[in-house]
Amino acid sequence: MAAFAATDLDDPVAHGVALAPRIRAHLDAWLGALAAEGVADPAAHARGLLGRTGFRSAVQELTPDLAAEVRGVAAGAGVDPDLLLALQLIDEEPAARSVALAKCTGFGLALPDGPTWIGQNMDLGAHTRGHQVLLRVAPRGDAPAALVFTVAGVVALMGVNAAGVGVCVNAVPQLPAARDGLPVAFVIRRLLQARSLDEAVRLVHDLPHATSQHYLLAAPGRVRSLEARPDGVAEHHPADPARVLHTNHPLGPVTGTPGSPAAHRDSEARLAAVRARVGSGTPALADLQDALRSADDPAHPVCRVGGAGPQDYTTGSMISALRPGEPVHSWVSPGPPSEVPYAHAVLRDGRS
Repeated sequence: MAAFAATDLDDPVAHGVALAPRIRAHLDAWLGALAAEGVADPAAHARGLLGRTGFRSAVQELTPDLAAEVRGVAAGAGVDPDLLLALQLIDEEPAARSVALAKCTGFGLALPDGPTWIGQNMDLGAHTRGHQVLLRVAPRGDAPAALVFTVAGVVALMGVNAAGVGVCVNAVPQLPAARDGLPVAFVIRRLLQARSLDEAVRLVHDLPHATSQHYLLAAPGRVRSLEARPDGVAEHHPADPARVLHTNHPLGPVTGTPGSPAAHRDSEARLAAVRARVGSGTPALADLQDALRSADDPAHPVCRVGGAGPQDYTTGSMISALRPGEPVHSWVSPGPPSEVPYAHAVLRDGRS
């Protein structure tokens, strides 16, 4: 990749040193966004959230390697480790303020005579602009190497690994959130340590979830759609099991508490737009990219380019092709893909 090159993550302290300006800038932008949303003392709020919840202990107990990674990155970047840990709470912090996020659009296609595709737009807000990072995570123990799209200082937003497992997520705000459990960013990285789709599915069922999320999992020839809540996991079985399309309302058997009509209309409209583009036939890469670039309904675009709210900007987009026994090919846009071109990356033999 030329314009958006992958950054090695092997030694967390060295990674923190290398990305220190970007991590500090992203942390400052996040705190500024909280202030703009009415949080009086964002740093105190972030530290207090860690003190009032079980998120820190869940991260330490269930993903100790990632807890150590966050501490190492904080040390290298010269930032407060508590604030960097709080920065990971991409959905948990808004949930603590009863802010229902309706963001992100994803698909998984395991169609015959071609690769299995998994892709997503990640909508996190304009404070993430310029802080996007593509991590090349080194293999650790039994965990394969991974290619992870995220923002500076955050362990993961979406990605694929060298074993051919892909992970995308959508917030499902109609379902409950909790004050303990594993935050979604750490769940994503833990799933990317799986060596098979079946292992990743078991992890979704076994891990305690802090917020309700749709986990779209893929491997060559297979896609799975799991709506996880703090009190359980329900699988969504689409009419075509080889084609999963999802936005921000439950499609499985547990529907939860209805959200605002406006948020539901937006989620339904984005789902309809993606379904119209890739819900039938055999889409090619260009079709998938166009679907994630689209604004077919201008009031409810799949690709969000304006606004300063917490979900009014597409932070990035990633599409990956999974084939058995072959390197993983990914196309990544560090921003709204209608404005920022996709760049190509390959994950092979533990490296990209």
